Amino acid sequence: MAPVPVRFQPPSRAATPRGAAKGTAAAAHPAPAAAVHTTPTHATKATAHPASADDADLIERQMAFDRFMQLRAELDREANALRELAMEQIKRDDSVMNAWIKLI
Repeated sequence: MAPVPVRFQPPSRAATPRGAAKGTAAAAHPAPAAAVHTTPTHATKATAHPASADDADLIERQMAFDRFMQLRAELDREANALRELAMEQIKRDDSVMNAWIKLI
């Protein structure tokens, strides 16, 4: 799961005229002071509002959950590999025991 972006700077189409260098356009138009992100309210329009501390907290919690789930998946894979190895060892032990029994 990809984290939700907190800060979104909509590209300014007027900032870079065709044929102009990007560096000069960026210097001529400074970035806005407040970081905003958009929340679509309808298919054709969006409302901009400032990112809050709750948004950052939610993203941090999502990332912590993702890290936890990745770790848990890795531990599950390791446990499955160890279980399969143990089953193979039990099968080998049974075959050795059967060979000993046949010798008697």
